[in-house]
Amino acid sequence: MAKRTFLKFSKGFTLVELIVVITIVTVLAVSLTTIFTDTTKGYLQAEQRIDMASNTRVTLDKLSRQIREAMPNSIRVNASQTCVEYVPIVAATQYTSLPTTAPSTSLTVVEADAETRVSGLDATSSYVMVIPLNSSEVYNVNSGHFAQITSFAKLGSNLTEVSISNTRFSRQSPQRRVFFVTQPASVCLVGSELHLYENYGFQVTQPAPTAMGTPQILADNLSLVDRNGTAIPVFTYDAGTLSRGGILQTVLIVAGRDESIRVEHEIHVRNFP
Repeated sequence: MAKRTFLKFSKGFTLVELIVVITIVTVLAVSLTTIFTDTTKGYLQAEQRIDMASNTRVTLDKLSRQIREAMPNSIRVNASQTCVEYVPIVAATQYTSLPTTAPSTSLTVVEADAETRVSGLDATSSYVMVIPLNSSEVYNVNSGHFAQITSFAKLGSNLTEVSISNTRFSRQSPQRRVFFVTQPASVCLVGSELHLYENYGFQVTQPAPTAMGTPQILADNLSLVDRNGTAIPVFTYDAGTLSRGGILQTVLIVAGRDESIRVEHEIHVRNFP
């Protein structure tokens, strides 16, 4: 009887097969890692851009409210276009009498409802303004459009007497409109920070940031130049005309960890007092 012959086959990988498998696994691992890294980086960059834009938008919205509530014709931008100055309005109404022929220490205004809020103002920090037609008339306290308030006295349910410094106003307002304002305020880009300056007084020449006291920081991580190193005008103001409102354009370069974004914003300004 013949013997049966059995062939033995070795089990496992050859060295070549092992190298091929390792190479394929390595390529897949590198590819997946690259895809994951790029996806994560893109997500983080998008989140960073959103945060940068959101923080800047909050600041610009606040600035918009302040500018829109500013005294007409009080907006002015410095020569370097890094500061904008304005005069905040705290109340407005109509007057029944205004001294324009001779100096007087009082004027009478209408205070018909709670929204007028005239007699409740702080007399020590409030001023009267009547129809200034340009920034020179706004900031010159001797221009005939400005008076310091000393006190308020109710004359009845609808009228209030406003005691002022001895003043003769230069002209009547066609709508008999009178504004109650506080001291000027300025927003300036200084270095990488956006500063708010207040309570530094009326000055004919627009003051520099170093002359306006200690600021409040509105935003940081800003830049005066774009990604190409070109200086940008932070504030640009078109004063408009009597038939068209002014426009304040604001451009901020927000610097992040790896990139910067440019945020532009336009504020429409009323310019007829």
